[in-house]
Amino acid sequence: MLPSDSDRASQKLHPHIVAGARVRVRGAVWRVHHVHPFDSCRLVQLTGVSRENAGQPRTLIDPFDSLQPEQPPRTLRVVRKRRWCRALRELLALDHPFDGLRAAALARIQLLPFQLEPALAVVRGLACRVLLADEVGLGKTIQTGLLLAELRERGLADRTLLLTPAGLRRQWQEELNTRFGIPSTIVDSPLLRRRGSVLPASTNPWLLDEVAIASIDLVKRAEALRSMASIVWDLLLVDEAHLAAHAKLRHEALVRLAGRARRVVLISATPHTGDPDAFAALCRLGEGDGQLPVMFRRSRTDVGLPVNRRVRTLPVNLGADELRLHRLLRAYAQVVCQEEALERHTSHSRGVLAMTVLTKRALSSPASLRISVQRRIQLLSSDEEPAVDSQLWLPFLDDEHDDRDLEPTAILRAPGLADRNRELTLLREIELAACAVPVGRKVRVLARFLERVKEPVVVFTEYRDTLQHVADTIRAADGISIIHGGLDEAERLRARAAFTRGECRVLLATDAAGEGLNLHHRCRLVINLELPWNPTRLEQRIGRVDRLGQMRRVHAIN
Repeated sequence: MLPSDSDRASQKLHPHIVAGARVRVRGAVWRVHHVHPFDSCRLVQLTGVSRENAGQPRTLIDPFDSLQPEQPPRTLRVVRKRRWCRALRELLALDHPFDGLRAAALARIQLLPFQLEPALAVVRGLACRVLLADEVGLGKTIQTGLLLAELRERGLADRTLLLTPAGLRRQWQEELNTRFGIPSTIVDSPLLRRRGSVLPASTNPWLLDEVAIASIDLVKRAEALRSMASIVWDLLLVDEAHLAAHAKLRHEALVRLAGRARRVVLISATPHTGDPDAFAALCRLGEGDGQLPVMFRRSRTDVGLPVNRRVRTLPVNLGADELRLHRLLRAYAQVVCQEEALERHTSHSRGVLAMTVLTKRALSSPASLRISVQRRIQLLSSDEEPAVDSQLWLPFLDDEHDDRDLEPTAILRAPGLADRNRELTLLREIELAACAVPVGRKVRVLARFLERVKEPVVVFTEYRDTLQHVADTIRAADGISIIHGGLDEAERLRARAAFTRGECRVLLATDAAGEGLNLHHRCRLVINLELPWNPTRLEQRIGRVDRLGQMRRVHAIN
């Protein structure tokens, strides 16, 4: 009697394909997690352990895929203690209940106990909406990557969308790949156009990637939202989520996406900036079935890490010309405010806002004030009607540029005085005074400080004009790198790489481009050329170097 097809298939099943075994299939090495036997085949769940597939889950059918046991080395080898401990962690990771962590043992980074909590909460079903709000430098990216890896390990995150500022997309892609072996695709407008030109109309271009990384200003567009309307995301991740809490279109887009996501993780080091309405809007982004998201908000003290930071103020005495400039500006602002108080016209209230902008620019540098005053003179001298700009900047930009470090033109256009000629006379007097101060005293003190300090330094300023003025003034023998909102993603990466590789000693950055910079391996010294009005922004600046992995005391100089 001839054997049946079922019998022949059963004879091909290798007896050593069991949980815990290492097998080779499809040109890579995998570890067997579970084996589900059937009459003539078996379902084998695998996790990659090779360099090219580390951490990736895969389910194959044996014998249709030929799984061959990976033979152990015939001779014993002496290895370092770190590699031996890693091998033990991998073995222990195989012996766990379903609600235990699996991918943590395979992560290419040393994890701290508190970083496991968000992943455990989601894996154990304690939370499907999470607000990850640890202070700057405690590894929110690592915790998010671990959470994603654990869900992928269980087959619960086959379709993930990660929304982030455009300038951080590449960094997120690198972190997920290098730390957890998770491949991802940056989805932008050019990619969607290319896919739309070759894919059939019935194929949604958003469904081709297991992990898609995009900017919020891409998905907020009506055409993008329409194409995503039918997609149910297994996991929605939103980086810098607080920036979307204020803007109407972004908030509405995220509410719609979160409403069709099984799990949502909001990431923000500054969830509450003093505006209770904005914080409530942020929490509504993560609402599920009427329940607010579970929030993880830990500081260094909470998790038992030492605060190894020294902050000091370096006093600067202004010269006579610079003091005169500030007196003229103050007198002009007082006149505008007094007239606004008497008239109480809506248009004049916007003029008072212009005075605030000019004051901030003056505190940054005389050069920055001079540029703004010249621009205001030009705008007030034209016949154009003042434009009302309800949103002064866009935190998320799909075209990779960020104009938050530029002067807000719509505000500078608003008149401050009813007598236009009188206002232009006051402005021209301020312009002449600013031209009499080619280099401000603060910039001179900074230049001398950089000459004395021979270690890497990061200098932050709020405005691009001040940054360029500093770059033109100081002379660093070993080079300067510049990062601001006008650079595209590739240019920012090159500037950051030049600094971290030691090709230059000074990095000049604006707040608009400083988000997400990880500079702690190269630098411990931060200089704030002016104090931002929002203290959370100051913490963001210092957090670029005061992070987990910083081995030296951090110094911040204001």
